[in-house]
Amino acid sequence: MRDPPVTGDAGGMSDDGKAAVSAKEAQALDHVARSVRDRYPGVPTEAIAERVRSAHQRYADARVRDFVPLLVERELMAELRASGRPS
Repeated sequence: MRDPPVTGDAGGMSDDGKAAVSAKEAQALDHVARSVRDRYPGVPTEAIAERVRSAHQRYADARVRDFVPLLVERELMAELRASGRPS
C-alpha cells in the first residue's frame, strides 16, 4: 500500500499566491518521507509527513529549489537523531 503524497497537489498557485510545489519536488519530498520512515519505523507515518511538510514550509521562499528536498531530509534526520529515537 502506498502512502498518500506528503505535499498534496503539484503545480499551479497556492492560496497565498506563491508558486506551488513542482511535480519533481513533490516526488522528491515523498521519497524523503518514505526513506525516513524506512530508517525510523517506530515513528508514525503521519508524524513523518507532518515533519516533512513543516520543514518544507521553512524553505517556501527559497529561490533555488533544487536542494530543498535534501535540506528537508537533513533537517528531519537531525531532528529525529536529537530526539533520541533509534534508527
